[in-house]
Amino acid sequence: MTARELLGMLGRRWYVVTAVLAAAALLTWHLASTAAAGVYSTRTAVTFLYGYDSALSLEGSLRDENVIAFAGAVAAEVVPGQEAIRYSAVDAPYYGAGLREGVQVGLVDYGNQWAPSYAVAVIVLQIVGPSAEWVEAKQTEALRRVEYSSYLRRQPGTPADIRIRVDPLTLRIEHIRPDRTAQVAALGAMTVAGLLTSVGSAVGFDRALAHRTRRGGRTARTRGIAHHEEMA
Repeated sequence: MTARELLGMLGRRWYVVTAVLAAAALLTWHLASTAAAGVYSTRTAVTFLYGYDSALSLEGSLRDENVIAFAGAVAAEVVPGQEAIRYSAVDAPYYGAGLREGVQVGLVDYGNQWAPSYAVAVIVLQIVGPSAEWVEAKQTEALRRVEYSSYLRRQPGTPADIRIRVDPLTLRIEHIRPDRTAQVAALGAMTVAGLLTSVGSAVGFDRALAHRTRRGGRTARTRGIAHHEEMA
């Protein structure tokens, strides 16, 4: 199809192009208004230590496989049945997957999306929500579940004299909003996507109508031939 034929077809199927562009504009407006409000997020770290360990120690219980496994069991109890979202980078934010509301609790993972690697007994509470109050409430609830976990009640077979320490610097709640550059880039991407989709839809619709017209013509000719043979 030449450029002239394409322009002619778009002129004939202008209503398809208009409908798709209108839908794209509405979707862009919805996404832009949602993104402008931003999200609130926190990444709270809870360290598991033996009672005699220093809170700043990077040895001993922090790297003890038994304590790491113990911390993992506590993390799994905070949000039962949770399926963890895996990223290629350790420090990737929870909201990076496009989530606007959710809670994820798990061990600090130094691996990637293919193979996890747990080296320290530290769990992270990643929370994303629409307001600071919502995130704070979920943070408090999650920390309470960690503190009162059944595994920390000194059950038989669990490590003795385990204590937890919440990093106070990680308790802060941040407001995440896209900057002007990101908004312009997103608008440009949605515009290009809308144009390509509208042109593709118009081409597909035009071809479908042309195919239906040709099929209808062949059917009419076949019926005419059959009628002529009956008359003969």
